Amino acid sequence: MCGICGIYSKKVNQEISPNLQSAMLWAIRHRGPDDQGSLTEQNIFLGMRRLSIIDLDGGHQPMSNEDGSIWIVFNGEIYNYKDLRATLSAKGHVFRTQSDTETIIHAYEEWGIDGFARLNGMYGFALWDRKRKELVLARDPFGVKPLYYFEQHDRFVFGSEIKAILVDPDVPRSVDSAALDQFLTFSFVPSPRTLFEGIKKVPPGYALCVTPEGSRKVRFYRPKITTPTMSGPEWLEALQDGIEKAIVRQMVADVPVGVMLSGGIDSATVAMLARIHSGQPIHSFTVGFSGDFKKNELAQGRRSAELIGTTHHEVIISANDFMEFLPKAIWYLDEPIASPASLPTYWVSKLAREYVKVVLTGQGADEPFAGYARHLGAYYGRWFRMAPEFVRKRFISPFINRLPRTERFKRAVRTLDISDPVTRLTQIYHIFESELKQRLYRSELLDEIDTNFEPIVREWWEDAKHLSELNQMAYVDARFSLADNLLLYGDKMAMAASLEARVPFLDLDLMLLVEGMPAKYKIRGLTQKYLLKKAVAKWLPPEIIQRKKIGFETPVDQWFGGELRSYLSDLLLRHGSGCSLFFNLKELERMITDHTNKHRDYQRHLFSLITFELWYQTFIVNPIPTTDYR
Repeated sequence: MCGICGIYSKKVNQEISPNLQSAMLWAIRHRGPDDQGSLTEQNIFLGMRRLSIIDLDGGHQPMSNEDGSIWIVFNGEIYNYKDLRATLSAKGHVFRTQSDTETIIHAYEEWGIDGFARLNGMYGFALWDRKRKELVLARDPFGVKPLYYFEQHDRFVFGSEIKAILVDPDVPRSVDSAALDQFLTFSFVPSPRTLFEGIKKVPPGYALCVTPEGSRKVRFYRPKITTPTMSGPEWLEALQDGIEKAIVRQMVADVPVGVMLSGGIDSATVAMLARIHSGQPIHSFTVGFSGDFKKNELAQGRRSAELIGTTHHEVIISANDFMEFLPKAIWYLDEPIASPASLPTYWVSKLAREYVKVVLTGQGADEPFAGYARHLGAYYGRWFRMAPEFVRKRFISPFINRLPRTERFKRAVRTLDISDPVTRLTQIYHIFESELKQRLYRSELLDEIDTNFEPIVREWWEDAKHLSELNQMAYVDARFSLADNLLLYGDKMAMAASLEARVPFLDLDLMLLVEGMPAKYKIRGLTQKYLLKKAVAKWLPPEIIQRKKIGFETPVDQWFGGELRSYLSDLLLRHGSGCSLFFNLKELERMITDHTNKHRDYQRHLFSLITFELWYQTFIVNPIPTTDYR
């Protein structure tokens, strides 16, 4: 696990400033406090900061092949590297270390970019092919690890985090208005954009190949999802086998491994199998909130730890802790992600880092196993659309349209009468609806934005067009909202504490199985994640499986009505705010008033605007973000 960065000047023999190299590495030192390395030659600089997990002594980077013609800086873990190593050794490749990093180099030598599809892991890496004068960047198929780049004229700059790119004085700082509209719509900015004009993300499962002639994107991973003909008991057995193998695979490390434990079955399954297979005590970690917040997971996490048999630890945060850390969280995130859950992720990661370097999480199970309310709409919506049009228009649709959009379940229901599945899914993701944005944006901004978001979703949807609609939605979820939202803040907040967080449910082999699983095994009646619950009953006690899902939430809305009420106005409506440059402050003031008076629920909208404002002050107003907040 590392942070990587680098510069490729397309002009031959153009020196890259040593001071700039040092500044880029300094900006991401929290990602790798154990080691530092760099390669500088002619017009290329590759840098890394390392958090040592595998081959503690021999895994120093940058790393090369035998003749030094290929070099790599690598952030992540390859869980099947031993199998790949055996295959490559049989083909004559010579390994000098026990590191998974070296496997990538030889895979590239043997198979080229196509070899990346064989990597079962999480990663963002940069590979320098000296003979071809080509720089290759790649991001794992689910986007667990981030990778950013800036390209302009003869200069190409990249990094695991945007702050490493921003220390380059030749990289401008301005807001991408189209990305701002995407952020307000989805609460995050989907790949390839970021909120910074000109700075982009490598999309999940893509490689970016850069030469003096220019750059090209190559999609190296496109899963071939099939639905095997199996009975219910056979699916159950296959799922149990797949889950167990995935968790065991992702426990590989030369340092102790812990578990993030909530009150749900996903993290409990990971914790139980980790305890069974570890051969040593497992530490587990849960975060909660002070006060009378009803959806605290502290008690459930504590009880799960007792039933599973882990050594358990807790951290409790208050409204003051939350708001004090929020500007610092924005610095670590680089790009605004309007999820209040990102902050508790930092606090529990900081706690975990006191005991371990690696944690397994239950993240990524809700998407493929249909665990969200919108999946019920996808599964049963076909019955609504089969009803005669006059029945839908006369009786059902008027009722649906009276339901408020602010609740996720009801928002999913309101899209049932949209015939095109891509349009329907895109609408489900919306936070700010078009009508509200029309009122909120300043008039000059309305002329700059493109509100057609369907192409972002449609690329993923086309991959899964041969699957059922439920599985199509689950497929998009795992590559759209998961990659650049939940996984992105999960990585940034864990690495802020110098902690590696792994996601066994996104194991490539397991996902190939689950994404081809018939929809009837994912939803049965109103029971979601149906077969998953039956499968994990092999390891978990009924008490955990039968709990009502509460979802991980924070008391932000409760705080907006109390401790943080004045904070909203002071931050968003003050003279010179970023919001004042892009938004109609009268409309924004109305939103704050309506929310605090409980006339409308604008919790997610206001948190998005707070996140944007703090991001704007941190990265656009301030000159160089080099502060380490720890």
